[in-house]
Amino acid sequence: MEQLVIYKLGETHLQTTITNGYADFTNGKRLEAYLDELGPGYACLPYDQALELIKKAEAKKYLDAPWEEITEEAWFDWLEVLPPEAWQNNDGVDIFRLCEYQTSNITRHCARYAGRFFTSFRRTSEPRKFMATQIKINCQKADLT
Repeated sequence: MEQLVIYKLGETHLQTTITNGYADFTNGKRLEAYLDELGPGYACLPYDQALELIKKAEAKKYLDAPWEEITEEAWFDWLEVLPPEAWQNNDGVDIFRLCEYQTSNITRHCARYAGRFFTSFRRTSEPRKFMATQIKINCQKADLT
């Protein structure tokens, strides 16, 4: 039997799961009653379908934005907020990520290259070499303008 969940379109998280026609974590509310209580926009979906919608919402909210150039001061502020995770130098580009995540495996990444500083939300699974290449391309484009 496939797992059913309640999900609101455009959100980056599930509302709850469904077990035997009851909404979990709701003190025994039946699915239909809980959907009525939540209001428009919520739907009962198979987990796999909701997961695909969540990935699209995450991309739209966090991942579709390009790397943003920031000041050196802002870069050091992000560095000193929390201990950095996975700090690496990849082909001359220093990249670290914040240990406080936005959702799933998405967190802010900060990069330094050739005296310039950048930030962007990225998945922790995105290869560092790819990120370093993106930063270098951004710098080359800016140098041409």
